[in-house]
Amino acid sequence: MAGGLINVFTLGCPRCRQGKLYKNPNPYAFKEMGTMNKSCPVCGQDFVIEPGFYFGATYVSYALNFAWIIPLFVLVYVVLDWPFEAFVGIMFVLLPVLMPLILRASRSAFLAMYVKYDKELAKKLKSQA
Repeated sequence: MAGGLINVFTLGCPRCRQGKLYKNPNPYAFKEMGTMNKSCPVCGQDFVIEPGFYFGATYVSYALNFAWIIPLFVLVYVVLDWPFEAFVGIMFVLLPVLMPLILRASRSAFLAMYVKYDKELAKKLKSQA
């Protein structure tokens, strides 16, 4: 389980956990930010399961955003007792910075929900390398 969660955030292939989902590892290369490999360069797993498949990743993105926005709100507004405007200002700074990372992680997590890790294939690929 922990290996799968780590793999989601390292943007690896969910099937073999060795190939990479994205052509460019830099999430801030804005022209290529969402450009994924069509298949895993290591095991050949198809990353384009069906047209429009990654629209479902928007729900994962929503959850990931709430995972950091709610604790930020509690910290800024409740614990530090800063005005609500400070919370909004911090969000305006953090959202553009985190957006490319959250976009990639949400796609990776959504794909991992449908493509399961193949331990035997991973062992075979490691022994060939």
